[in-house]
Amino acid sequence: MERYELENSREFKAAKELEHALNDYGWNEKRFAIAVTTFHRTLQQTLFRSMVEVIKIMGSEGYGYDLRNRASHEICKKIVESGVLEDETIPFI
Repeated sequence: MERYELENSREFKAAKELEHALNDYGWNEKRFAIAVTTFHRTLQQTLFRSMVEVIKIMGSEGYGYDLRNRASHEICKKIVESGVLEDETIPFI
């Protein structure tokens, strides 16, 4: 996907909004996770499919990381290598 197309997508814009929210020392991962449980069940499934794609990308060999996000890369890599993400499909219902 070319950069221009990516930057003009609604997914990019949503990711940037999330980036702004995360860029705060007051961010609470557990509160976010609990808030997600208030979503419509189909939207929870869509968010989870999105998180699976993030894990696949962050765990890939070509993913650029440094000491700040090395742990995330290594954990994602282990998840990808386990094959658990390939065992099941996450349908859109």
